[in-house]
Amino acid sequence: MSNKIVIRAGQIFTPIEHFAPGVILLEGTKIKAVGSANEIPFPDEAKLIDVSDKIVAPGFIDTHTHGRNGHFFGEDLESTAEICSTIPSTGTTSLLPTLGSLTKFERMLGDIRVVREVMKSGTDGAEILGIHMEGPFLSAKDIARGLQPVESLRTPSLSELDKMIEASEDTILKMTIAPELDGAFQVIRELVETGIVASAGHTTASYQIMMEAVELGLSSCCHTFNGMVPFHHRNVGVLGAALTCDRINAELIADCQHIFPVAMKILFKCKGPDRMHLITDNTTWAGMPNGAYEWSEGRTVIKEDQRAYVHGGTLAGSVATMNYDVGNMVRHVGCEFSEALKMATLTPAKLIGVSDRKGSLEPGKDADLVVIDQDLNVYRTFVKGQEVFSSD
Repeated sequence: MSNKIVIRAGQIFTPIEHFAPGVILLEGTKIKAVGSANEIPFPDEAKLIDVSDKIVAPGFIDTHTHGRNGHFFGEDLESTAEICSTIPSTGTTSLLPTLGSLTKFERMLGDIRVVREVMKSGTDGAEILGIHMEGPFLSAKDIARGLQPVESLRTPSLSELDKMIEASEDTILKMTIAPELDGAFQVIRELVETGIVASAGHTTASYQIMMEAVELGLSSCCHTFNGMVPFHHRNVGVLGAALTCDRINAELIADCQHIFPVAMKILFKCKGPDRMHLITDNTTWAGMPNGAYEWSEGRTVIKEDQRAYVHGGTLAGSVATMNYDVGNMVRHVGCEFSEALKMATLTPAKLIGVSDRKGSLEPGKDADLVVIDQDLNVYRTFVKGQEVFSSD
């Protein structure tokens, strides 16, 4: 049986190039060729997939997602793998399970080990590229901490960082930290030296502290606008740094719930598609039916379509899918289709150091791709040349 697949598409966004119509040739787990329909030879033994009325784009890369389907990443091997098997229906082909401050430190180390085991054994869906630690070195102040339990937050510690890295077997690729905390600068230095992306989040840091952290190598801002002091013209803080510093790559939850569309547009105008990347920040309620769900401390979370919130309180993380968020950038921000795709593919791939094999449709790269329409509905998803989702 041939391991070659030819996909004939109405349009292909690589996202650097645009072919209409286009053809992409997959051979095994890799992309063999991509180009205009009259440029790519059709091997006799290849299987043809004709999606001439659809668009082919790189699979989405989500560097910040906590869970789905009623589970958080790291709960156990089965549920962690199951999340990865269902998420390709949203166009996501690779991800960083996000762990941190929702549990006590020893339990968190256990969660890291679970994710690492699933990463080693592989999944039948989205690929785990590594781990994102959102904490536990975060601010306990109400204006910044969000849903992080105060009792689980920790003072930045090199020894505790080492324990997390050891538990992950050197697979942590990104860590969110509050730069203003005592000991944070030492941890940021170690992260950068270790090759881990240092990201500022759940923080009350001043602009000056942020820029000192940038000089140490901090290069990302966690869910920009959220979990930080609001912008003030005499106290611009973390947000002022994120908007104006080209060395900071800004995360954005583009669900139009966490961020008003005008604020999304401001961020895009300041950063552009090369310096901001889309995330879902999905929580356990993503992928679940609409309804009321009991949570910790007697709290009830209401899930309504693309929104989840604590009854009588704040948003409970995000439940919007990556394809929905990409579509929102086109619908509500007005960016080009290719720019919206880039913020969910090549830009995050470059940030976490996997762009040599992920993030764009180029010969030699992994055959991770999604078949979508202009409204970002997902029809088929491929991970390393294997079809892992079909709407049929």
